[in-house]
Amino acid sequence: MTDKENLPNGIGEDATDDRSHARRPPEHHGLGGFLKHRWPTLGGVAAVIVVDVVSRVIGEDLELYVLAWGVFVIGVAYLVWGAGRGALQSRGPLVLQTFGAIGFGSVALAALYADPDLGRYVLAAGWFGHGLWDVAHHVANRVVPRWYAEFCAVADVLAGCAILFAP
Repeated sequence: MTDKENLPNGIGEDATDDRSHARRPPEHHGLGGFLKHRWPTLGGVAAVIVVDVVSRVIGEDLELYVLAWGVFVIGVAYLVWGAGRGALQSRGPLVLQTFGAIGFGSVALAALYADPDLGRYVLAAGWFGHGLWDVAHHVANRVVPRWYAEFCAVADVLAGCAILFAP
């Protein structure tokens, strides 16, 4: 018996690699195709723009307060949404989401009670951290719908950048 004959599924020099059965990502035909498949990304960008415009109207002091509690609220949103979808019935995901909500709440409190300059960096770190949290949920496709995780990841990272690079 040759080495080729010992390979699984007849893989060898003469075997063909037919992956036509593999699932391919949807094709994007023009702007319409892009919008159809990336609307959560565009929604995340739009949300940050709206929050920025509103924050300019209400002023900088209130903006920090709203953004700090926003980090906490979105942490709790994953806990509530996951529970509502039945995704937290086992202990592991429930504990993880609970610690996530507590962690993001702690970041919010730290940002509010720290020196304003330091608080800005803590707050930006919280938003970047939640962006990573969203990416993990998007990849795992659990707790919240993938579209929401994508929307939130984009919005969170842009919010973190806006806070970090604000004048």
